[in-house]
Amino acid sequence: MSKSKQGLLLHNGAPQLEILSHKSTRVFVSHCGWNSVMESLSQGVPIVGWPLAAEQAYNSKMLEEEMGVSVELTRGVQSKIVGEEVKGVIDLVMDESGKGGEMRKNAVVIKEKIGASIRDDDEEKGSSVKAMADFVAVLLSKRQESSKSSNSIVSN
Repeated sequence: MSKSKQGLLLHNGAPQLEILSHKSTRVFVSHCGWNSVMESLSQGVPIVGWPLAAEQAYNSKMLEEEMGVSVELTRGVQSKIVGEEVKGVIDLVMDESGKGGEMRKNAVVIKEKIGASIRDDDEEKGSSVKAMADFVAVLLSKRQESSKSSNSIVSN
């Protein structure tokens, strides 16, 4: 048997975020799990949805109908995949003058919002950074209250 250079086996998964951030990545075929959605949109990459289970169908529907960054190819594990349908969806998403261009614009807007939410510079912090700081502050204040209560019980 001769060794071929076709195919690639990745034991620990693909470096998805690195792939999505590459300038030549134009679309992401995704099961629409929330982590994959966030990684794709954080890079401004529109999605071809293929939800399989759990909340993925809801995510796919929201991405397509409310956010305008996705088109659903099919749904479920038992889906019938037809080459011409796949080609049609890919052509649709790759068409910069049509729906694909609109999806890309919407994905870039979301990318900018995600970037703003995680901004952590001295002048302005993003909403996610503020929310995390507030959360930690509440935890620390609860800890201090608990510590004070314990100390007052011990001293009585």
